[in-house]
Amino acid sequence: MLKIAICDDNNYICIEIEQIILDYSIQHNIKINIEVFYDGKELINYIENEHCFDIIFLDIELKTTTGIEVGTILRKKLDDYFTKIVFISSKFGYERQLFDVQPMNFLDKPIHKEKLLKCIDLVLKLLDKEKKIFKYKVGKEYRQIAFQDILYFENKLRKVKITTVDGTDEFYGTLVNIKSNLPNIFLTTHNSYIVNYNYIKKISSDNILMINEMIIPISKRNLKDIQQFQIKFLKELRDIN
Repeated sequence: MLKIAICDDNNYICIEIEQIILDYSIQHNIKINIEVFYDGKELINYIENEHCFDIIFLDIELKTTTGIEVGTILRKKLDDYFTKIVFISSKFGYERQLFDVQPMNFLDKPIHKEKLLKCIDLVLKLLDKEKKIFKYKVGKEYRQIAFQDILYFENKLRKVKITTVDGTDEFYGTLVNIKSNLPNIFLTTHNSYIVNYNYIKKISSDNILMINEMIIPISKRNLKDIQQFQIKFLKELRDIN
C-alpha cells in the first residue's frame, strides 16, 4: 500500500490533489492510503506518533509554520531521509531552502494533474527498487532486512559489516558477491564500501558523508561511476517536470 500525506491550508487544493490520487488508484488498481492535514504542526505530531508516509505533498506557505520548517524537522530532528517530499507553491525564491530539505520535486499552483501523477509514478518506481529484502546468515541463524533500511556495507577482512537504520551487524561474505544481489541504488565507492545512495548527505571529490555522519572514502576509479549515477538520477527527476 502506498501511504500519502497531503498538507495544505487550502481545503480546495487538498480536495483536488486527493481526488486526482484516488482516481489514479482506481485506474491502476493500486491501494493508496491518504491522510489530509491543514496544518504543518499537526502533520509533524502525527509522524512523531509512529506514523510514516512514502510521499508528502507539502505546501510551502502554511499559516502556522512553513512547509520548509516541516521538511527540516522531518529530515534533521526525526532523521527521516526516506520519505519523499513534493513541495507545493505559487511562489518562487525558495531554491536554497528547498535544497537543504532534499525534496523529490516541486509542484506549481494551480496543480498540474500530469505532473502530480508523474511524481506518484516515480515514487512507485523507487519503492519497487527499494522495498526488497537482503538476506544473510550469522552462525546458524538467517536474518533479513529491507534494502531501504541499509545505509552501507563495509569490508572487514573475511567478514562484512552492515550498518542499518537500527544499528550494525556482521556476517561472513564478500562485497563482490553482495553487490551482485543489490538494486542499483547501492553504489561501490571503494573496495571496502558499498553505500545506499538514499542515505548520502554530501558527496565530495574524495569522500562521502552519510546521514549518520560516517565519512566514507571514494576511490578515483569509482568517482566517475558515482557522478554518472547522480546525473542519471537527477535526469529521472527532471523528466517528470
